[in-house]
Amino acid sequence: MFSLTPTATTAMMDAREEVGAPEDWGIRFFAPMGGSQGVTFVFVAVPEPDDVLGGSGKLRTYVEASLHRQIGDATVDFHDLDGSAELVIRPHRDLRAR
Repeated sequence: MFSLTPTATTAMMDAREEVGAPEDWGIRFFAPMGGSQGVTFVFVAVPEPDDVLGGSGKLRTYVEASLHRQIGDATVDFHDLDGSAELVIRPHRDLRAR
């Protein structure tokens, strides 16, 4: 499960409002298709059947199952440096190759 810091929760709730998504929609984290690196997100009404569920009543989180297998549980934070907003995902386990 991905948990959001209070700062990330507020930022994502603001973003959800800005794009016009209803308040009861959650945020779905997934790996982009086509060989792109990283993690992206979209606001959705319901999770995919195999998504890992989390979040709170204010903002539900859904994590693509294959992404969760790669990263595991993580904390999502939000940084706004010099006007450039960035989500930071901090896994709870060490992902470095052993």
